[in-house]
Amino acid sequence: MPTVSRLTIAGSSPLLAGDVLPESWAPSDLDLSALAWATPFDVAAIAALSLRLEVLGHSPTVTLPADPTVRAYLVDMGLDEFMPGDWGSGGGFAVEPPWLRLTLVQSADAWDDLQAHLWQVARKILGNYDLTQRTLDILGELVDNAATHGQSEVGTLVCAQRYTGATSGLPPGIWFGIADAGIGIPNHLRLNPKYSGIERDAQLIGLARRQWVTGTADHRGWGLVDVFENATAAGPSRILIRSGGGEGDFRLRPSGHPYTRYRALQPPIPGTWIHVRVEGC
Repeated sequence: MPTVSRLTIAGSSPLLAGDVLPESWAPSDLDLSALAWATPFDVAAIAALSLRLEVLGHSPTVTLPADPTVRAYLVDMGLDEFMPGDWGSGGGFAVEPPWLRLTLVQSADAWDDLQAHLWQVARKILGNYDLTQRTLDILGELVDNAATHGQSEVGTLVCAQRYTGATSGLPPGIWFGIADAGIGIPNHLRLNPKYSGIERDAQLIGLARRQWVTGTADHRGWGLVDVFENATAAGPSRILIRSGGGEGDFRLRPSGHPYTRYRALQPPIPGTWIHVRVEGC
């Protein structure tokens, strides 16, 4: 009989917290029954994982959250549109609806088509013109990078939320989640002979922050540089990048040195998952 592997995603923001330690990211049973809360990062990563399994022909059994409030929350975020099951209705956000519901982006051009709508929504929520521009530049650059270089068969999943603290109890801030199931940042950079011999994925994630570091022969490599500059200028912020077998965790602030931590991941993440939080918005 075939081996049944179960991936249990439980508790509060388990993927963002790094609490899920599977033997493989290709389970035959995806268990969300004990999920208590999910950030945009968790939502985007779960959707990318589910779509990837479908592409691979696994079609896993999905156990939905047992808590009806959590199910309603995830319906409001749009996760029900990417996973099977009887999710029921929304209503999990009485005060704080998602800024950007979970959206599948298949190309950079498709993302460009969303920009006008996103600008109007973000401008209304944030008020400040410069902050609106910076946050949309961060989100746009990350999605464009994923859509252009990710080589993901399932596309790029993105969602965003502004937490005022009214219902979440969290400090105010904007949270982004971007996830794909493609080649990953480390393997993309290894396409460039300059970096092909670097074995540690976390080291390559660190290199991706530098100017002119790219996996192509083109004179480019400013994408993440701009992301980090805008996140730093927007206010205290955090960027978490998990890709392949590496992770980079960056705490940024307008003044002072950033806190940076790298670590190895086992098993490797299928693609690239990114969390961004801009505080105080």
